[in-house]
Amino acid sequence: MMARILLAWELGGDYGHLMRFLTLARALARRGHEPLFALRELTHVDSVLHDEPFSVFQAPVWVAKISGLPPPIGFAETLMRLGFLHPPALTGLCRGWRTLISTLAPKLLVFDYAPTALLATRGLGLSRVLFGASFSVPPCTEPMPTYRSWRAEPVARVLEAERLVLAGANTALKRLGEPPMGRLADLLDTDDSIIATSEEFDQYPGRTGARYWGGVANLDKGVPPQWPVAGSKRIFAYLKPHFRDLFKVLAALRAIDASVVIHAPGLSVKYTSAHTSTNIAFSPEPLRMQDVCRECDLAICHSGASTVESVVTSGKPVLLLPQHLEQMMTAKRVQELGAGLVVDFEKPAPDYQRLLRRLLDEPSFTQAAQTVAQRHATNAPATRVTRIVDRCEELIALAGSN
Repeated sequence: MMARILLAWELGGDYGHLMRFLTLARALARRGHEPLFALRELTHVDSVLHDEPFSVFQAPVWVAKISGLPPPIGFAETLMRLGFLHPPALTGLCRGWRTLISTLAPKLLVFDYAPTALLATRGLGLSRVLFGASFSVPPCTEPMPTYRSWRAEPVARVLEAERLVLAGANTALKRLGEPPMGRLADLLDTDDSIIATSEEFDQYPGRTGARYWGGVANLDKGVPPQWPVAGSKRIFAYLKPHFRDLFKVLAALRAIDASVVIHAPGLSVKYTSAHTSTNIAFSPEPLRMQDVCRECDLAICHSGASTVESVVTSGKPVLLLPQHLEQMMTAKRVQELGAGLVVDFEKPAPDYQRLLRRLLDEPSFTQAAQTVAQRHATNAPATRVTRIVDRCEELIALAGSN
């Protein structure tokens, strides 16, 4: 039986969330279902979904700026920046989600990092699934784990943040006529949790009792890379225009013996023209990652979970340039695997030419990535997606029988 399924994304950026949803939506549509998208931002929708048949809606999201808070060290402190300390505003967002869901009448809700939507849909009696990279499906412990697993954080601060956020969430639930939660981790209480990450890349290392479904990034979307003829090795770079060391990285790439294709969405024509050379080409469109992963010798990116897993499980090393803690959590896992080098955004800029030469010339990085690739050789992304769709259909059938 055909079912309408709402795919909701509320936090985060880049292509990862959208590409994961697209992969899942295509598979659901092939089974006769009707996937709908409720998205945090519509910036990349046309470049990714312009030839797709799916309806897209603007998700209700927090847009106010919260000042006076230190950088977040855990899930609760992230929620502080999303209205969870302001129950009237939080309740308004929840009502927005409820109105959207009531209008669309889905049979299943799939959440990729959508905590306000999770709160809003408590008590509605709908089947709900967590889906996404490991960061958006954190362990349901009390207290919940902090982001920096590699260093101790003050437990008292974590507990106080969870107390404050839980109080705000429960006030909103009371306004909605729903019972309170007993702990913050109850926010993640759904019918299933689909961690679309492989265990080696879990941003919360040491997690127990988890099932890892593996990455489901859409690898066939985009344009094929057009490699410059100059250069003995091939490097793919996915860079953000606001990256602190962008021009230092571009200068290093120009100076080494490599053919480079760069996707830097939003970088002006002025700068792409200035940095295009015999060995550097810019692609204004997202690149087809199945081609990139097969053809490149090295990838450079900001440690987006989907991009990193796709590249490393293809046997290619990475230079990781994280810009915030979520990306650093992924980068640390790759560093532990020995499949790449990490640039710490809290430290001065390194010698990028030296890092690139190490990754290209020292065989240990490629060997480590190939070891990871061998472990995943029989676990194709298409098989993972089939299993996830099977599970979605099970939940729809269970809901229909109740």
